[in-house]
Amino acid sequence: MCSAPAGAVERKASTSASLPSSAIIIDRDDRLSREDYSRTFGLTPAAMASRFGATGLVRCGSAVGTGQLVGANNVLVTASHVLFTPGGEPRGRGADCTFEITAGGSRQKVSVDVDKVVCGAREPYGQPAVKDWAVVPLAGPVKGVKPYMPGTMQVPGDIVLAAAAKSGGQEYYSLQNCQARKVTTTASSGLREVAIDCDAEGGVSGAAMLSPDGAFLGVYVGFRSAHPGKVGPFSMSHYNFGLSADGALREAITEVVTRARTLSASR
Repeated sequence: MCSAPAGAVERKASTSASLPSSAIIIDRDDRLSREDYSRTFGLTPAAMASRFGATGLVRCGSAVGTGQLVGANNVLVTASHVLFTPGGEPRGRGADCTFEITAGGSRQKVSVDVDKVVCGAREPYGQPAVKDWAVVPLAGPVKGVKPYMPGTMQVPGDIVLAAAAKSGGQEYYSLQNCQARKVTTTASSGLREVAIDCDAEGGVSGAAMLSPDGAFLGVYVGFRSAHPGKVGPFSMSHYNFGLSADGALREAITEVVTRARTLSASR
């Protein structure tokens, strides 16, 4: 794990008895609130907004996950299973599928245009995890936010996991310095599935894996564990994983961003 400087906020180790069954905690829960992260690493409010301010909450039907603006302030990247049911149908449309974020000093809620999605699969559940990503335009732009720009993940390498929710659909923005540990699968397009030692639980699906300076490196998808809900060391039987912003995912971001900019310019 990335080390914190002297004076870091003390955190109690999570106990298995207090964890939801969807929680995969590596060694201890090292997630920090935005305020604690800012204080711990000496970042100003402006630096926090610039590096980590494009992450927000996705509510689609009864599902609650995390998403972020990437490439443009009206383009959302998340996990496909946050938007689609096991049958491949949108979990919601219009007011029933939204992206919520506090940016520019105000709370904003924008509908997700699920019918214009570009994704690895609308039914990712029985398919390889490398298909569980979605890039989708919003009905309008989010104001006062700097979108993340795609970067290239180094494996092994340092990352920051930025999430907006936790189990039970509870809104909870957290940041954690952790590591991309091992490439577990590589798709034909070059997109990589990467095992990470970050902590996560239900609601983190779709969260951004960022570089320490705020570049978008990939999207969190899920976990594999022989003992979910119980704290343990990182191993290939207890880890979280995400997908790198390479290959088909990178191409989809470029496609949707170009389309969104063309649409904005024509209005």
